[in-house]
Amino acid sequence: MKKWKIEDKTLLKNLKIFDLFEYKLVSPYSNEKKERFNFYVLNSVDWINILPITKSGKVVFVEQYRAGTDSITLELPGGMADKNESPIDSAKRELFEETGFSNGEWSKLGYVNPNPAILNNRCHTFLALDVEEISKPQNAGSEYTQIKFVDLKDLDKMVIEGKITHSLVINAIYWYNIINAR
Repeated sequence: MKKWKIEDKTLLKNLKIFDLFEYKLVSPYSNEKKERFNFYVLNSVDWINILPITKSGKVVFVEQYRAGTDSITLELPGGMADKNESPIDSAKRELFEETGFSNGEWSKLGYVNPNPAILNNRCHTFLALDVEEISKPQNAGSEYTQIKFVDLKDLDKMVIEGKITHSLVINAIYWYNIINAR
C-alpha cells in the first residue's frame, strides 16, 4: 500500500471540540492521470478512557445523556485530553471530575484510532486499580454524570445484552480481557 499525497488542507469550520478540514488528496494508484479527491477530516485532541476498579472489585461507571443517540448511556469515565497534558494526567483528571474517585494503581491498557476514516486522534485507555471515592463528581458545563457500580465479572454479559453499547467502552473491556488473559 502507498500513502496518498496531501496537496492541501483547508480549515472549513471550528466546531468547539473539533476542527473540520477539507483535504485535497492525490491517489498514488492512478495510471495515466493524477486523480484528486476531497476528504473531510475532523481534527481533535486525543481522548481518554478509564477502567476504574475499586478495592472490592466494582467497576466505576457513569450514566449520562448523549445527544448523538438521544439516550442515557452507561459508560466508563473519560473525555478529552487537555493540551499540554499527558494522557495519564488527563485520565486522572477525568476520573476525578466525572466520578470523584482518585488514587489507585494506574497502568495503560492501550490506544485505538476511534475512526481513522474521518478522525485524526487517538483514544488512550487506562486501568486504575483500587480507586477510592474522595469527593462528589465535579460536573461542569453541560456534563452531568451519575455513578453506577458494576461487578467486573458482569462486563462481558452487559456488552452481549446491549446494556453497554459505547464502542470505546467496549474497547476498554476488550483491552482489559486480553491483557488479563495472558
